[in-house]
Amino acid sequence: MKRLEEGSGSDSPLQLQQLIRGTSRGDKAAFAALYARTAAKLFGVAIRIVGQREEAEEVLQESFVAIWQRAGDYDAARGSATGWLTTIVRHCAIDHVRRRASRPNSHSASDEMLLSFAASGSTDRGAEMAALQRCLAELDEQPRRAILLAYLYGFTREEISADCAVPLGTVKSWVRRGLERLKRCLDP
Repeated sequence: MKRLEEGSGSDSPLQLQQLIRGTSRGDKAAFAALYARTAAKLFGVAIRIVGQREEAEEVLQESFVAIWQRAGDYDAARGSATGWLTTIVRHCAIDHVRRRASRPNSHSASDEMLLSFAASGSTDRGAEMAALQRCLAELDEQPRRAILLAYLYGFTREEISADCAVPLGTVKSWVRRGLERLKRCLDP
């Protein structure tokens, strides 16, 4: 995967740092240039986490508001410009997923993704996805959430631990036991 610093050939880590410094001083041209050079890659980060284009666009907008407001916090000695930008987008996207998951009477994003996979696939794939969704519904809430965060959103076990506010070992147990139950359910 191409890194942001490699960008269009004219971008360098130093140039991104300078654009962030300019943004911290309120330089709108620097901010616009930073957006132009990084938005596409950062959008990719957002969409991988939230899973839907419209929501990824919202996350990207929230992220650039945060970047504008916190550009003065960037410290090149602590990490790369790319890492700092990506971290902001990841945090905004994870917060977005949490807010969405806490809405009452709504499907979780993972349910929506499963439904869209089932609807868009072939008949066989649709049947497989329906079986997977049925088996996932049989799991207890926490193991189900851990599996969906890990395998649909690409969260690490550590990120799931932080998201669910439980020890890492608990998350590992949830995932392992949940996968075992899914296997038994799918292969009777």
